[in-house]
Amino acid sequence: MQISNRQLFWLIMSIEIGMNLLLSINFAIQSSKQDVWISMILAGLVSLFIGWICIKVSLLYPDQTLMEFTTTILGKGLGKVVGLFYLAQWYWVVAVMLREEYTFVRLSLLPKTPDYLIVLTMLAVVVYAVYKGGIETIGRLSELWGPILLIILVFTIILTSHNLRVHALMPIYSDSGMLPIMRGSLTPTSLLGEVSLIMMLISFTSFSGKTDKQRQLSKSILSAVFLSTTFLIVGAVWVIMTFGAELAARIHYPFFEMVKLVYLMEFIQSLEIIMVSIWVISVFIKQSVYLFIASYGSAQWIGRTSGWKKWLWVAAFIIGVLAITIVRIDPSSKILLEVIWIRFVLPINFLIFPLTLYIVGRLRKRKQGHKASP
Repeated sequence: MQISNRQLFWLIMSIEIGMNLLLSINFAIQSSKQDVWISMILAGLVSLFIGWICIKVSLLYPDQTLMEFTTTILGKGLGKVVGLFYLAQWYWVVAVMLREEYTFVRLSLLPKTPDYLIVLTMLAVVVYAVYKGGIETIGRLSELWGPILLIILVFTIILTSHNLRVHALMPIYSDSGMLPIMRGSLTPTSLLGEVSLIMMLISFTSFSGKTDKQRQLSKSILSAVFLSTTFLIVGAVWVIMTFGAELAARIHYPFFEMVKLVYLMEFIQSLEIIMVSIWVISVFIKQSVYLFIASYGSAQWIGRTSGWKKWLWVAAFIIGVLAITIVRIDPSSKILLEVIWIRFVLPINFLIFPLTLYIVGRLRKRKQGHKASP
C-alpha cells in the first residue's frame, strides 16, 4: 500500500478542516470572544511546530511506522508503552467522531432514528472502505474530494460576505486579554495537532527514502496544516462578523448556521445540504484514516502486521461499543475535549512524545554514526 505526496496533502487537509470548522470555533469564541482570530493564529503556529517535529522524527526511520520506530528508539518495553498511548488515542478519536457525527446527523437530518442504527451504519461504511483498500483507497478518495471541499468552502465564504459587520470584531484584545486568547487556542490546537498521525503514514509514501522527495513531503504536510489554519481563521472571523461574539458563543455549530443564511437571487439557497454532505465525507475520510492506523498499529503492536485486516474487525467492535456507550452517557463535547483531549492527548501525544522520540532518536543516530566511522 502506497500513497502519493499529493494524496497525503489532501488527506491531511480533509482531516484538519472537517471537525475543526464544526467544533472548535464555538469553543474558541466562548473564551476569546471577538479575538478568536488571534487564538486561531496561535493554534496554527503550535500545530505547524507539531507537524515539523513529527516529520523530523518520522524521517529518522522513514521506512518504519510509529509502532516500529518507538521500539527502535526507546527499546521494546518503553516503546510498547508509548505505542499503547497512541493506540488508545486512535480508538478514542473514531468513537468520539462517531458520536459527534451521530449528534449532528440526528439534529440536522434524522431526529427519530435510533442511535445504534446511525452509529453502526456509519461505522460499517468506514470498515468496508478500510478493509477493501486500506490507506491507498483512502488517499485516492481524499485526492478526489479534497479539492471539492475547498471549492465549496470558498464558495460559501463568498456567498456569506454580504452578511458581514466589520465592527463586530472590535475592540481588539482589550475585552479578552492574553490568557483567554491562549485558552481559546487550545481546542483548535488539539484538533489541528492531529497532524501527528503522519508518524504512522509517512512510511506508506512511495518516496520515503529519497532526500529531495522528503523535502517535498515536508512541504506538502506543512502546507496542508497552514492552509487548514487559514480557512479556520477566515471561518472564525466570518462567524464573528455574521453573528457577533455573544450570539456565536451560544450557537453549537456556528459555521453551519452561517451557511444556512446563504441566499442569492432566490436561486442559490439551502446550501447547508451540500455543506452537510461535504462535511460528512471529510469526517468519513478522517474516520477511515484513524480506523486504518488503529487496526494496522494494533497488529504491529502485537507483532502480526500481516494480519492487520483480521484485527480490523476487533478494532471495529471495540470502537462501536465505545461509541454507543458515549452516545448513551451523552457527555458534552466540551467535557470530552477539555477533560481528555486537551488535558492529556495534546500535551502528551502531540508534544512530549514526539519531542522525546526526536531527541533520543537523534542521539542514537549520532552514536551509531560515531561507531560506524573508522
